[in-house]
Amino acid sequence: MPGSSMSVSSDTPILRAIAYGRLAPNPHNTQAWKIVPSSDTKFSLLVDERRLLLATDPAARQIHIGAGCFLETLAVGMSRHGYRAEVDYLPQGAHGLEEVGRKPVAHIALRATGTAPDELADAIDLRQTNRKPFTGPFINSAEADRLKNVNSQDDVEVSVVREPALMRPLLDVFDRALQIEINTRHTYEETRQWFRFSERERRARRDGLSVRQLGIDGLRARLTEWILHDGDPKRWFSKLSRSATLKDMRRGIYSARGFVLLKTATNDQLTWLIAGRTFARVHLALTQLGLTCHPYSQVLQEFPEMSILQAEFNQLLGVQPPAKIQMAVRVGRAARAYRAPRRDPRDFLHESR
Repeated sequence: MPGSSMSVSSDTPILRAIAYGRLAPNPHNTQAWKIVPSSDTKFSLLVDERRLLLATDPAARQIHIGAGCFLETLAVGMSRHGYRAEVDYLPQGAHGLEEVGRKPVAHIALRATGTAPDELADAIDLRQTNRKPFTGPFINSAEADRLKNVNSQDDVEVSVVREPALMRPLLDVFDRALQIEINTRHTYEETRQWFRFSERERRARRDGLSVRQLGIDGLRARLTEWILHDGDPKRWFSKLSRSATLKDMRRGIYSARGFVLLKTATNDQLTWLIAGRTFARVHLALTQLGLTCHPYSQVLQEFPEMSILQAEFNQLLGVQPPAKIQMAVRVGRAARAYRAPRRDPRDFLHESR
């Protein structure tokens, strides 16, 4: 049963590891992670099949990237306590969508080594996705080098685009991709399902998205939540509502002070996990630099309505399948945003089958 105490006591390495891992970036704040413990220091990580994004992420690529983010964030966090996280990827092999939630994406063993904390460890508690418009100078060369050098995975190429002339065609593609997702009924319906329309709902469910997580604050946030009226489909899909959302999101897109792109030569489950670990490190490094970020995943998604624009995006960047841009991330500076809620560590625990 999820959330049961099972044989895990209240203060064990596994619960500390989950407490760190759950702070990782993940799509739609689904927190699609299942933990099956075998001891206080050994456990399996599975994707939670109840939390897939089947409309926008039909191959579960982004969800597996989120699993990689979980792995790296817990590894960095546990280094604070002198533990090394040993990860065995896909111990039962890669698996299809029908086996998600039944086969593990990794086995993890926490080894007490007494080694020094990871250089990124102090950024975990401050890291957040920030969808507000960005301000200040463009990313400089030293910052770009730091973001590229923090990558520890040879299979992931990290590049930084910071020249306005090179950024502009990318910004336009991200704008068009956002329009496609919002104006496609079944993909925008998926967002509605993961939206939390009041602070009361956010505290109760502790997952998902919200107006405040979109970077809207104060009276305007309360007014927007009132207009959306607990996700009434007529209001959610109204032309006025969709136009207002697009306007807000466009302000964010065109305020970018740089872009980080994560590219891989292959595009399979193992690659997704490794790309997630890289993105977690890049995001922590951004935090240490006083920067923040907001992923633009729409054009990377594999639903049919996005295929033509995705091909254009790949041509723009010279990407030939099976190579794949796994993450495209807007970078800049902004005041801290509303902190996305996270579930209790015990809620991620599951019995083995």
